[in-house]
Amino acid sequence: MERLWALLAAVARIAVWCGGAMLFAAAGLVTVEVLLRKGLGYLVGSNFVFSGSDEISAYLFAVGTSWSMAHVLVTRGHVRIDALYLHLGPRLRAALDLVALVALGVFLAAVLERSFDVAFTSLGEDIHSNTPLRLPLAWAQIPWFGGFLLFFVALLLAFLRALAALLRGDWAQVAATAGIASQDEEIESELRGLGIGRGGHTGTP
Repeated sequence: MERLWALLAAVARIAVWCGGAMLFAAAGLVTVEVLLRKGLGYLVGSNFVFSGSDEISAYLFAVGTSWSMAHVLVTRGHVRIDALYLHLGPRLRAALDLVALVALGVFLAAVLERSFDVAFTSLGEDIHSNTPLRLPLAWAQIPWFGGFLLFFVALLLAFLRALAALLRGDWAQVAATAGIASQDEEIESELRGLGIGRGGHTGTP
């Protein structure tokens, strides 16, 4: 189980880097389009249009977002209301963490079924976008579905890992898998991202 969890974390890390690159690409594409439209439009005296930039950036944004979700779950970066949660005992918190995963799983299963239907209907019927580019929608929708599938696999594995820990009374393991990150953990994560240790020393290059 731990080896699978480590493998999943590695795959999710690669996916989130790819997702981030897509978001940057989408932002860059829109920026280039605006600069060309304003710059060339001013020079030639007409409104220059870089056709398809909004469509392609929308696809990149959708796929990049779905590819990032598994990493958010694995690193416990998702947001949950914790006003009452933090005042409960570790056993009850562990049980609620498991309930939260189940609730998320029910919602995600519906999203996964719908995204599968949309993507593979577009593939089977060779549906193209109603734009000047006329791109096959499946080109974007299948990777988009793939991100939700990876998220679902991560959620399923997180549930099994948390359930096994709950059954053996390991509340800390449940929290480390499905709980809310503590303030100290969030600070530590931010410091690691900046290359700074808790003692105030920067990391070695």
